Parts: sequence; C-alpha cells; structure tokens
Amino acid sequence: MADESACRTGYGKVPVSRLDRGEMGVLLARAGAGKTAVLTHLALGYILDREPVLHVCVDVTPDKVKLWYDELVRVVFANAPQCNVSDLQHAIEPLRFIMSFLNQTFSPEKLEKGIENLRREAKFDPALIILDGLEFGRERELFEKLGELARRQSTPMWVSARSHRHIPDVNERGIPYPIDGMDDLFGSIYLLDQEEAGIRLKALKEKGSYAPVHTDFVIDPITFLPLRDALVDGGGAASAGK
Repeated sequence: MADESACRTGYGKVPVSRLDRGEMGVLLARAGAGKTAVLTHLALGYILDREPVLHVCVDVTPDKVKLWYDELVRVVFANAPQCNVSDLQHAIEPLRFIMSFLNQTFSPEKLEKGIENLRREAKFDPALIILDGLEFGRERELFEKLGELARRQSTPMWVSARSHRHIPDVNERGIPYPIDGMDDLFGSIYLLDQEEAGIRLKALKEKGSYAPVHTDFVIDPITFLPLRDALVDGGGAASAGK
C-alpha cells in the first residue's frame, strides 16, 4: 500500500475493540449522528493493516460509499504530509469490496451467497464485514441469521442500528431500542450521542461484558476520531486525557 507505514503512523484509530472471528457488534445512534463515518473508520483500521473488508450498504449506491471513504481519508490525513492521500485512496481499492442491496431485497441468505461468490470468483476473503443502513425494528430472527452467517464465515461483522428519540425503551442492562430485546446476540454494543463538545462514543457492552470498565470518548464531528484524547467523566463532562 502506498506510504503504508507513514499513513499507519499518523492514523489514530477509533477506540473500539476488535471483534473476535464470527462475532457481531452493533453501533447505535440517531439519524445523522455519524454511524457510517465510525463504521468506515473501523474498516480503515483493517485496510491499513492490509486486511480486506466487505462493506455492505443498503439503499445506497457503491459510488456513494466510495465517496465516503475518499472524503474521510482526505479529511483525516489532510495534515499528514508524509502520507500521499491520493495514492492511499487508490491503494484502498483492492482491499475493499462494496456490495449494495435495496432494503426490501436484502436477506442474510443473499448476503452469504454474495460472500461465497466473492471468495470463489474474485478470491476476495474479507477479514471484516460492515453492514450499514439496514432498517429494522425488533427483528430478532434477522439478527439470529446474521449471527449464524458470521459464525459460519468465521468473520467479524459490525452492523449499524438507528435509535429513536420518541422510543425511549431501555432494558434492565441499559441497552436501548431497537437492540433491547436481542442484546445477547452481540458481543459488543456501542452508542453514539451528539453533545456540545462533540460526539460521545460509549461502550454499553464490550467483549460480552455489560457496562464495561471503559472510558467514554468525545470524538471530533469532522474527522470522527478522538478529540485530542478527550475523555468523558461519569457526569458526561469532557476533560483532557493524561
């Protein structure tokens, strides 16, 4: 990859633990809070380590997803003169495959068939699957099937989920709608919440543990990376990290 070591050195990854093989994680946020940007960062973390990523989008064209990557790379590495942004954007291509579905046509079965075709015909074996834009309510059966797919493929999978201000439901473990009735299906659950200081990224569940001993982060609304190591204390106030 072009300027790989230079780009990796200058890249501060989103503070989210990697999933295990065959594990599912979910990123919760209201519309427009930055789910897609954070998921793209998770994908970039793999790509910069030379690990291929399958980015599955629903009701969005592949060209638009490619623009998301190009724009995020441009913004993140704008002040990294040692990293050639144009070369990096081109070098990402063979390590990322974008697969698009219409919402009403998506199914875990179609996704798995697509993955198997990629492996057989394109020799593309994803180390991570991103599934973004799928609209759903409390559809446990859908995610049971997606979890089974991830385990069969032995590949971690991050999915996005939209929370709603007008549906305040939260279960006894602190997990909000629409994941409140199926949080056992996910190894990690993160929440994005917009605040004055930036966007708060909070772990609700990590590696199977609820309310983990994990510092919340404030991330920059432009780069979607940690904001100068800003941490969030128990009261929600931002402070400088040591």
